[in-house]
Amino acid sequence: MDSDSGKDRIERATPMGEEGKLKKNRIFIALLLIVSVLLLWNARLFWIQVAASRSFAGRGIDLVENSVVQREKGIVLDSGRGDFYDRSGLSLTGTTLQVLTLFPMKEELSDEEKSRRRKETAQVAQILNIPAQPLHDFINGLKSPQIWKRDGRPAALTDAEVQRIEALGLANIRVMPYKLRYGAPQAAGQVIGYIGQNPERVTRQFTDQFHKGELQLTSKIGNAGLEKTFEPWLQGIGARTVSLFTDAAKRPLGGLDLREVAPNNPYYPLKVMTTLDSVLQSRIEARMDQLGISQGAVVVLDAGNADTVAMASRPYFDPEHIDLQHEDWSNRAVKAVAPGSIFKTVTAAAALEEHVTEPGETFECDGELGEYGFTCWNKEGHGRLTLEEGFAQSCNIVFAKVAQRLGGDKLEQYARKLGLEVPVGWTGDAPGVSVFHQLDGEEKGQIYHSDALKKDGGALVQTAIGQRDVLVSPLQAANLVVTLLHQGKVLSPRIVDEIRFRNDRLYYKFPAQRLDTVKERAIKPATAKTLLEFMGEVVDSGTGQSLRSAKWELAGKSGTAQMTLKNGHPGENHWFIGYGPADHPRYAVAVLIQNVPEGQPNKSVSLFKEVMNVLAGSGQAAKS
Repeated sequence: MDSDSGKDRIERATPMGEEGKLKKNRIFIALLLIVSVLLLWNARLFWIQVAASRSFAGRGIDLVENSVVQREKGIVLDSGRGDFYDRSGLSLTGTTLQVLTLFPMKEELSDEEKSRRRKETAQVAQILNIPAQPLHDFINGLKSPQIWKRDGRPAALTDAEVQRIEALGLANIRVMPYKLRYGAPQAAGQVIGYIGQNPERVTRQFTDQFHKGELQLTSKIGNAGLEKTFEPWLQGIGARTVSLFTDAAKRPLGGLDLREVAPNNPYYPLKVMTTLDSVLQSRIEARMDQLGISQGAVVVLDAGNADTVAMASRPYFDPEHIDLQHEDWSNRAVKAVAPGSIFKTVTAAAALEEHVTEPGETFECDGELGEYGFTCWNKEGHGRLTLEEGFAQSCNIVFAKVAQRLGGDKLEQYARKLGLEVPVGWTGDAPGVSVFHQLDGEEKGQIYHSDALKKDGGALVQTAIGQRDVLVSPLQAANLVVTLLHQGKVLSPRIVDEIRFRNDRLYYKFPAQRLDTVKERAIKPATAKTLLEFMGEVVDSGTGQSLRSAKWELAGKSGTAQMTLKNGHPGENHWFIGYGPADHPRYAVAVLIQNVPEGQPNKSVSLFKEVMNVLAGSGQAAKS
């Protein structure tokens, strides 16, 4: 029994020994796998450090640069965004300045280093003609690189200041080129618009770029004006930055020190070439300010092709410091408001086209119509006068009687044909966009608030003189003049002519074109010629006689629209539209002064004269 028990123990022990061997084998295999993984890992690290650090250039990755990124303190000198230019190639945005760039240095300084730093700061302050202590305190408080600013803007250095500062050879105070997007003041600011953060639009409109990492929620994109409409072509391919590399003690690293990084691409960023003349734009804005125009707009179109030469809006706003709660940043040149008597141009065109009157027909004005409580601005009445004289004197009664013959439907029909109640700014195909509108926020305006009013006699006579529900933008008004100059053809004003690559090769050209909604002539050439003659009579003997002293012979039409101001008091919009020089038109102009308290002098004729004198003095033409 004892021998059997021993036998059993031997038989039971044999399987246990095999299990032990199997366990050891598994451990060995596991260790072998671990060693293999470690070897592969080390080989991978070796390849990265040796091969990839020298290479990766083809993929735009610099691993040496990334290995010291934690010790890098940088600043963006140029966002890489595309810029706007005027018709002569002069920059409207993106002025490059030489600025003082300040970098933080090591925190613990010896007495000798402190004395040297203070002396260096004093030298720089003397060159800049500023107190030394504020500059010294500013540098000592730096946690990251900063640009020296005055009044909240990067301070531009003169050539002499640059030379003297660079001669000092300072480690933490350098002169660098900095691209300032907006000027002070910014010409055509409300046309160009502004950039800013807009996470909702980034994820909705630029989904692909967001998912690829090309845009972040904090990225600045165009939020208004041309910055917004041309955003797809303005996005750059990388910023230009400058960095100071330091060691753990915040001392410049040998061989690295200051490094400037920028994408090297001859094609990007793209350049947006506008039709604006920056010199004329600035001069016109200056005239508006000199006349104290607090709210209003001026539009100057090229009489030859309707291109926008100048588009000014007031009040001015600073695109570098936007406060949408307190500032009016909208472009009033494309906002529709009550036009007043400039709309009589449309009424006259419709009446002549429909043969309900003739230029020489006489009408009687005794100051009131006798129904609807409708009166003329001249309470005493104009007496007997022709249609042409009624236009020149802006007689309400004449045009009310003409409208009664015409009817509300016809009046609205011709208004649309002439480019009112529709957006007129350039719209068409663009790269990657099937329906592209160049102008941001352009309003189409209106003639009647509802169809029922077309049958209302009181609404009809008010509409005929540009009151009641009529709304027209300054751009539409200026384009109406261009339509007459083109014998009834309605053009579509451009404000951007083309987009170019960085090296000035053409990327895309926006063709000059007629308004899509008006394929044929809106009115006959003979009618257009008659209306242009009417405008000449306004200056010769009508409401625009003060324009006879202008540098050019001019023609046009005045308008005053009654309205109610926000404070509930009566107010007016003052208009003048026209062209010049009268014998060989080069420009069509619309000026608007908005929200003028009732009883104040009408400055619209004076503003029109000032604008035309600026154009006459531009050297592009001379008074005949």
